[in-house]
Formats: sequence, C-alpha cells, structure tokens
Amino acid sequence: MKKKTKIIISGILFFATQNAAFAGHEEIIEKSISEEIGYLKSVIADLEDRVGRLEKHPKSKTESAHNEEKIDPQTGWKHRKSWLQIKEGMSEAEVESILGHPARINDMGKGFKKFFYRGQVTSGAISGSIEIYENNVYKIHVPVFHQ
Repeated sequence: MKKKTKIIISGILFFATQNAAFAGHEEIIEKSISEEIGYLKSVIADLEDRVGRLEKHPKSKTESAHNEEKIDPQTGWKHRKSWLQIKEGMSEAEVESILGHPARINDMGKGFKKFFYRGQVTSGAISGSIEIYENNVYKIHVPVFHQ
C-alpha cells in the first residue's frame, strides 16, 4: 500500500507542478501578447499620423503643372503615361490617337501586325511595340523609361 500511495502522491505532485508551471507560462504569454499589441498600436498611430501629414501637404506648382501637361498625340509614344493608356482590344486607330504614328509597321499577314515605336527621349533611347490581330491590340510591349 505504501508503494501505491507514493506513486499516487508523486503523480499528484507532478501534475500540480506542471499545472503551476503552465499557469506561469500562460501569464508570460499573455504579457508578451499584450506588449506586442501595444507596440502594433503605436506603429499604426505613427503611420496614421504620417499619412495624415502627407495628405495635408499641398502639391508643389511644378508637380501640378507636370500632371496637367498636355501630351502631343504625334509623340505620345515618348511618355510612359501614354503607354499605360493602351489596353488589349483597342483598335489601330485608338493606338495611333494616343501614341502617334509608329516608326515602323510590320504586316505579318493573316491579320497580324506589329507597330514599332522607338527614338530618343530625355533619358536616352527607348523602344516599344504593340501587337495587333484583326485590328485589335493583343499584346503591349511598354518601353523601359529611365528616370
């Protein structure tokens, strides 16, 4: 009987210490989570403050003038903004109204054409192309514009 009692007491002590250790661990986890939440709240508050200041900051005159810049349809291909207006499904005429007449047109037959645009811009030489099938854009190769 003494042996069984010792085993039972040992088991009870084991579970009691484990339970106490777990309870202590639970408090540590809770504290850690609480600290992390506090940190994240401060980061969010800082970001909200920064965004608020940026939104209040008036645009400079040069930036406003640049955004309102009129692009000549004959040289539209020289501007990244123009290339971003080109969408799949547009007609050849729509492409030319935005980018201007291409430097070269390859008629590949069976309804396939490729418009090539290339030349000098202030940042260097650029080239791009538009692939067309039966008068509809199906692939756009935007030039790499260096700032």
